[in-house]
Amino acid sequence: MVEVSHVVAEWAFTQGLKKLRETSENSNQSEIARRIGKSRATIGHYEMGRYLPSHDSLDIMLDAYGHGERATYYRQLRDRVEMHSPDWWEDEFPEHFPPRSMALLAGFEYSATDLRIFEPQHVPELLQTPAYAEALLRAGLTDHRADQLTLHLRMLRGRQAVLNRADAPRLACVLGESALRSPVGGPLVLGEQLGALASLANRENIEIRVLPDSGGRPAGATGGFTELLLPPEVIQDFSEVVYVSTPVDRIHYESPEALAVFRALWEQAWRSALSPEESAEILADLARQLTKDAS
Repeated sequence: MVEVSHVVAEWAFTQGLKKLRETSENSNQSEIARRIGKSRATIGHYEMGRYLPSHDSLDIMLDAYGHGERATYYRQLRDRVEMHSPDWWEDEFPEHFPPRSMALLAGFEYSATDLRIFEPQHVPELLQTPAYAEALLRAGLTDHRADQLTLHLRMLRGRQAVLNRADAPRLACVLGESALRSPVGGPLVLGEQLGALASLANRENIEIRVLPDSGGRPAGATGGFTELLLPPEVIQDFSEVVYVSTPVDRIHYESPEALAVFRALWEQAWRSALSPEESAEILADLARQLTKDAS
């Protein structure tokens, strides 16, 4: 089986149970609880990940939801959660870090088979150099304490390591031309970043395309987003999610209606972007010019 993050397995299990109940004719928590001999609150605890149902209780719940045929899948997913193989960051950071939304994003990145990133304003996090990442974090963190900056940079390095694995996900990125000219960290830092992008674009699992300013943003796209495709043989109910970063938090979308909107935006951006060869040439030329100017 494909390896998935514990936080993602737990999310898929709890959200899957909730979705099956809410779309079932037997959606009443009290009735479901009666069938398994538990309190109504217990069903809520299962759906929030506070407790795990036994195999027998799980079978009864799935039968009540009209999905008894999926017992094997949900039993396996439940057992993945119970095993709790620690995610890579769990032993690396204090208990309060990373926040839940960031941990879930890191789990999605770790578990994904494909990543599709549209970023019109800045180089996306997974492709940032340390100096570029630090410059952006200093500008964006409301808490400028040195320890917080260090935690975020360490977390980013760990997230980026997924691209270096033997079974690394495929990453396709559409990068707005404006992002290549945004003076993050100054000419030397930006020049180093663009040179790194040109180098990354040579990897077999990474494709970077530049969206010219003349092409404009996809209609309806106000900012960047990341589409993550998960292994459907492991995460059957949620094989795709989209993450969006806001000034307040990172939020994700999983409903078919929302995913369809982002998929259309991605396809429009991908079609409008330059070829990989043209994009690599622009990256290399800009990197040389910035390095020359900085020196």
